Amino acid sequence: MKIPHLWPGQNRKGTMGRYSNPEKSRFNRVIASMAQDDLARRIKSYPAGKRVRNSLYIYLECIALYDTDLALVVEKLRVRYSIGSHFNVLKADGGSLRISFLEYADFFTAPHPRLVESVTIDLARDKVGRRYYANSKNPPILHRKETLVGPKHVSYPSWKAMTVEEESAGLYENPETIGFKANWDFLLSQKGLAYNGHKLIRTGPEKEPVHNKRVPEVHRHKTAIKRYGFSRPIQTVLEYGLLTQGQSLLDYGCGKGDDVKQLKALGHNAYGWDPVHPSDGSKMPADIVNLGFVLNVIEDTAERVEVLREAFGLTHRLLVVSTLIATSSTAIIGRAYKDGILTNRNTFQKYFRQDELRQYIEDVIEVPPVAVGLGIFYVFRSVEEQQAFLANRNRHEIDWLKLSKKLHPQAKRPQREQKLKIPPKPNIYELHEELLDAFWARMLDLGRLPLQNEFERYEELLSAVGSPTKARALFTRRFDKDTLPKASEVRRNDLLVYMALSSFKKPVPFKHLPESLKADVKTFLGGYKKGLEQSLSLLFAAGKPETIARLCDETSFGYLTRKALFVHRSLMPLLHPILRIYVGCAELLAGDLREIDIIKLHKASGKVSLLRYDDFENKPLPELVERIKINLRQQSVDVFDHQSSERQEILYFKERYVTHEHPDRKTWESFGIKLQELGFDLSAGFGPTKQELLAVLDTNLISEFFLNP
Repeated sequence: MKIPHLWPGQNRKGTMGRYSNPEKSRFNRVIASMAQDDLARRIKSYPAGKRVRNSLYIYLECIALYDTDLALVVEKLRVRYSIGSHFNVLKADGGSLRISFLEYADFFTAPHPRLVESVTIDLARDKVGRRYYANSKNPPILHRKETLVGPKHVSYPSWKAMTVEEESAGLYENPETIGFKANWDFLLSQKGLAYNGHKLIRTGPEKEPVHNKRVPEVHRHKTAIKRYGFSRPIQTVLEYGLLTQGQSLLDYGCGKGDDVKQLKALGHNAYGWDPVHPSDGSKMPADIVNLGFVLNVIEDTAERVEVLREAFGLTHRLLVVSTLIATSSTAIIGRAYKDGILTNRNTFQKYFRQDELRQYIEDVIEVPPVAVGLGIFYVFRSVEEQQAFLANRNRHEIDWLKLSKKLHPQAKRPQREQKLKIPPKPNIYELHEELLDAFWARMLDLGRLPLQNEFERYEELLSAVGSPTKARALFTRRFDKDTLPKASEVRRNDLLVYMALSSFKKPVPFKHLPESLKADVKTFLGGYKKGLEQSLSLLFAAGKPETIARLCDETSFGYLTRKALFVHRSLMPLLHPILRIYVGCAELLAGDLREIDIIKLHKASGKVSLLRYDDFENKPLPELVERIKINLRQQSVDVFDHQSSERQEILYFKERYVTHEHPDRKTWESFGIKLQELGFDLSAGFGPTKQELLAVLDTNLISEFFLNP
């Protein structure tokens, strides 16, 4: 179970504190200076403990029995980070300098203790993350706990005997989902088993298999809806170009199958499965698996885990998980039932919080998901593909058509050729104009020479010109020599933003980066180590309120107030890299900004608000539909539904939020003058609500203000 880190400089209580300056992390640098291989060697050679993949779980009080040096380091860590005595298990990650202190309730008395709290420390970067499970309906639990204490402990024989009994009873035949309390309890009930202390006892006969007996208590079949367009999760997959021809997609829990029908109509290899509605009938593995709005209609917490694990097991490349997300109006639309609500149609709905869903996916699958929208997460099988996706998401689009107009002046023929009407001799560019234009466009897009696999016509280019370097020389001789360096600078900033945001969770080792990203790192940053140092410096700067406030004040566009800077989404690439990182961290938590209109950068509070309006571009006075507030220090996301509000907020003076180059800015400015002529006090930029405005406008003006610009 991987645990995400907190906002740079955040202490364990969620406030900026003693760990904000990495230069003060002397003890951690000492730990980091010990070769990482040494820590890995200690974990590998430790004679006791429970091993899960690359990690080792140890009962804290037993460490000194087997490795006194490791016990000394752990004790210093407990003191430095104020780790209480109630934490009883250590998890050491052999692949990185990360150590977690875990609290399991009733460790000695419960046969399978449940996880209550965890604190994870990244020693190399002095970052601390904390998670709570005390109120979880289905917390992780511990198995084979005798391995944590080792054979020297007095309880080892009895606990080992219990594990042997459990293995004989077939309780470990399917280890994928038994790590959660509700799933384990359900399995015990199916087997007719229970515990008397640490002994397994029989309470009844073994029941029929789960899939024949589990009957929903609520009407799940009523949750399927008729769609007349693609669902939002499928839209994102198509928008990002992740579902290409030849790739397959399984819609797990496809409902009435509208997404599958539409994908097939576009020529995609798509099929669906649903437990109730007619479908293709089988859960075949696929390149992409869509688990769209399924988890939120399952009232059984144990079944939720099974479904999520099974869906991930069926995908070759990507799992798309989406659920309903809790907003400010969620509590009023149903009555409480289990960990969700029961609607008046007797259907169940679990409204996740955005941060809750992210943590839930990571706890169950043990792979960090990527937020692409509210309630929509991608889980990639490949680290390389995940990083390529994240890097591309932070790329600043370069308008090659605009550049080409600047770079392709109409050349004048020499006077002698004009007089004699001698046709000019074709040069190498004229002979291969279309090929070279395509290559140069790709070169400007990358900001560097393309690799062989980054340009489809690479061999054709070699045959025509000789080498990519010669093609670049042709470019600089023919056009503006400063254009490529400018494109390179854009890409360098994009790369620093990507690496900083990647480090917001955990730096990805260089060997796991795609070849294209490796080439970027070497070309623009002088190597991975240097790039990581630069990006981490920017990330820490983004965690300092005084830096954010100064950069907001220095920004030449957008609308600036005493407490915040407001900018339109389209201006994100123009922000200072530190401000891009500041907003990018919010994007990692809340998802892509594609449907957002205005971004509010809070100067001092470590928060970012994302504002979505009703038809921002076309309505003179767009109405606020949704506000998403991201607290970067606490890594929490709150969603406020403004459509249900009795006081509808309106956006005045839209021109303030865009640049002077916006095609409609002059029209919007003239409309703003009309607003001021009404006599409203709009000096602060925030005027009356829609209801207040309608109360004073006569009927002849209403259509003009709300419909016609």
